[in-house]
Amino acid sequence: MELFQHSGDWTVIDNAVQVMEEVIKLTPDGHADKAGRFNNLGAAFYHRFERLGELKDIENAIDVKRQAVDLTPNGHADKAGRLNNLGAAFQSRFERLGELKDIENAIDVKRQAVDLTPDGHADKAGQLNNLGVAFQSRFERLGELKDIENAIDVKRQAVDLTPDGHADKAGRLNNLGAAFQSRFERLGELKDIENAIDVNRQAVDLTPDGHADKAALLNSLGNAFQSRFERLGELKDIENAIDVKRQAVDLTLDGHAHKARWLNNLGNAFTRRFERLGELKDIENAIDVKRQAVDLTLDGHADKAALLNNLGTAFQSQFERLGELKDLENTIDIQRQAVDLTPDGHAHKAVLLNNLGSAFSRRFEHLGELKDITEATVAYKQAAENTSSHPSTRYVAACRWANLCSKYQSPSSALAAYTVVLEIIPQVVWFGQTVHRRYEELPKIGQTINAAAAMAISAGDLPRAVEWLEEGRSIVWKQLLQLRTPLDELHQQYPDLADELLRVSQALDNAGTSNFQPRIDLEINQQSAEKEAQNHRKFAARYEALLQQVRELDGFDSFLRPRKFSELAPAARNGPVVVVNVAKFRCDALILGTSGEIIPVPLPIFSYEQAETLRLKLLSSLQACGVRVSRNGDRATRLAGKDNQDHFGSVLADLWSHVVQPILPEIEQALYENAHHSLPHITWCATGALAFLPLHAAGIYSDPRKNVNISDFAVSSYTTTLTAMLGSISKPKQGPTETPSVFIVSQPDAPGLPSLPGTMKEVEVIQYYTSPDHTCHLTRELATVGAVLDEMSKHEIIHLACHGIQDIKNPLSSAFALYDGRLELNALMRLSLKNAELAVLSACQTATGDENLPEEAVHLAAGMLAVGYPSIIATMWSIGDKNAPLIADKVYANLLGHRDISESQKVKLAPAYALHEAVKHLREEVSQTNFVKWVPFIHFGVY
Repeated sequence: MELFQHSGDWTVIDNAVQVMEEVIKLTPDGHADKAGRFNNLGAAFYHRFERLGELKDIENAIDVKRQAVDLTPNGHADKAGRLNNLGAAFQSRFERLGELKDIENAIDVKRQAVDLTPDGHADKAGQLNNLGVAFQSRFERLGELKDIENAIDVKRQAVDLTPDGHADKAGRLNNLGAAFQSRFERLGELKDIENAIDVNRQAVDLTPDGHADKAALLNSLGNAFQSRFERLGELKDIENAIDVKRQAVDLTLDGHAHKARWLNNLGNAFTRRFERLGELKDIENAIDVKRQAVDLTLDGHADKAALLNNLGTAFQSQFERLGELKDLENTIDIQRQAVDLTPDGHAHKAVLLNNLGSAFSRRFEHLGELKDITEATVAYKQAAENTSSHPSTRYVAACRWANLCSKYQSPSSALAAYTVVLEIIPQVVWFGQTVHRRYEELPKIGQTINAAAAMAISAGDLPRAVEWLEEGRSIVWKQLLQLRTPLDELHQQYPDLADELLRVSQALDNAGTSNFQPRIDLEINQQSAEKEAQNHRKFAARYEALLQQVRELDGFDSFLRPRKFSELAPAARNGPVVVVNVAKFRCDALILGTSGEIIPVPLPIFSYEQAETLRLKLLSSLQACGVRVSRNGDRATRLAGKDNQDHFGSVLADLWSHVVQPILPEIEQALYENAHHSLPHITWCATGALAFLPLHAAGIYSDPRKNVNISDFAVSSYTTTLTAMLGSISKPKQGPTETPSVFIVSQPDAPGLPSLPGTMKEVEVIQYYTSPDHTCHLTRELATVGAVLDEMSKHEIIHLACHGIQDIKNPLSSAFALYDGRLELNALMRLSLKNAELAVLSACQTATGDENLPEEAVHLAAGMLAVGYPSIIATMWSIGDKNAPLIADKVYANLLGHRDISESQKVKLAPAYALHEAVKHLREEVSQTNFVKWVPFIHFGVY
């Protein structure tokens, strides 16, 4: 064996096998060396398999290594090493044939090897490393997150136990990097790919030129660079990837077992640079090296399908550039081979099916033959239903399947596809990810939800449309709130299960909304952050297992599942709720009536594109009017832009003509049945770009003789979701029947922000209507984050007169600026307020939201709804410092200034009505066409 390893002459290994077989035949059973000789023969078979790929060799290797283990008594010094060697053979056969039992066996015997090896033993690090490799292999097959967590854990131990200068240090660093990269590709956490590049670079730097492993280490570093390029798009990363991968290929001799893999990886990097820069030479190079990779790989090899798939995608990229049909034909032929070679249930099968479906779709676009649509639909459906594949891959496949069915097949087939889409979304936006990472996934989901609802409306399934819109809005909010759901009924019947679910929910809640604070010691910080992330995902997996356990109990099958329409309908019990769906396919209003009916109102003259145009016009108008929209906490400031125009009047007129006016006649009867001798009430739940537009102010204001607007017909409120209304709908706020307790927070001089002298005027007018015994006022240095949080639960009404800050990059860091820092949504979301009635957010942009997350309603007003305030007064953009006190005066005059009135008049004192009257007064003061002054004040929640 040593002679073979030195010379590389394969006749030597053949001779060695023959000699060892003869020696074993001559060694009697019970001989002390019998087990060792079996082990050595297994090693010889194993090396020959690695060189020639003959399946019989790995079968023989497993057989004789198993005999070696069986003949080695427990406690023998070589037992652990022989178990480790048997595990390596099982893993090699798994990589060749893909049989799950082999990787299970590999993990089992490698774990035994680790357990048998005492701490401090020279072999411990190597065995930990090998166990980690096996865990990672199973993760790549099944996608179970626990496996990659285990892989990182034991590989990190292996690296830590390996002293600097050890011959295996570089290889173990490389393996740890591979595990970080695999987890990055699953969860998308940037820190993982940064760690992968760091340890892979260390591995390369530790390996001298000429070393046999140098090529493999360079290849791994190149893969990590490419993964970061995929995430961040930095050209330098793909340049580095090509450079080091080319070095890996050049260092690898023809005939080397991994030559094909290195060629394939270089081809992938060329393909990605081609897609970025469009240089034809890159795609030609990609096809050339990928074809070499396929030709070098034997039929039956575990990598064959992946190599074919990558060659197919390169041909398709060349087709997209040159339009040659032959390239597309090659793509389909090669991708079909890749799919056929991959067993059902394999983690990568969905990727291959997705690519095959894409190729069929492109050929349909080129030739127009419907059979290609059928083939593409079948491929996408199979990909979406391959539950062991990555959720994001399945989600893309399901969306493509639904899109093709919507265009070319029956509505029922489209609804079936969209049903799968909705089932996958919770896995894409998963509890085990950080909240920030979940928000990164959301932009691609919103339009899909709107499209699904549009298809349900088109098919006449209105309840399903409402359910889907509800399920697809405020996804992360609902996940966070789900963790705080009362478990009373479960606790009565199954107290132990309820207690554990509560414990896990609280731990997951804290993990999801916490902000990890960096420490001075970077290494300790990284390990602590890693441990925190692992705990987060562990709790998420346990939480899902507990949910499944609860749902299997009698009477709990719908526990914490998405609400059915019958459960959502009560949101309109006290007045119609108008859900407006804006999709590329069509736009519709769905009016939820007080009796549980759904009235569909098509909006044929309104479109997705028009909603986007109106949003941009509104933004231009705000800038032209000098309103700061940078969300940095300033009240209205003169910042008129040179290229911006005031389109405010036309925006409101278009909203009236194209959205509001068509809806009003359909709900006239429902409106006036619930008017209670005053103006009726509408709650708007808008989607897409419409969520950023002031429906409550829609109207025509340009001609005094024809002026008409929605406030002439109804009082408007907004809601982020129907669910947000359900908690308080049974006891809608009809104005206070007894003196409520009011908590006022004012901060006229927040450190580092412009002064707000008008806040003191606000406080004066509020205190005029309140009793000192029922009022708490914190201001200046007393208004700290801790003091405000401590006081909030003691009062029914809170009034925040301060700067509001919208954080677009990290929405849960949106905040109210107080004396000692920011009162963030992160902190507010941890509160649970039972007696809350009203929050008045007299701060800027408290209902602005993020244009990239239109369905999520990530703003301060939504946060206060989530905390437990059923009624919110907020602002859509920066407000004038002089206008806030006027609004406060009129709102509190209506809320608290009248005591001796009839029950029929108390509805007029509800917050939505109080704000309506206050804004009406402000409009008269500043003129109705000074839209920027009076339009931003809005009401959320139950009126």
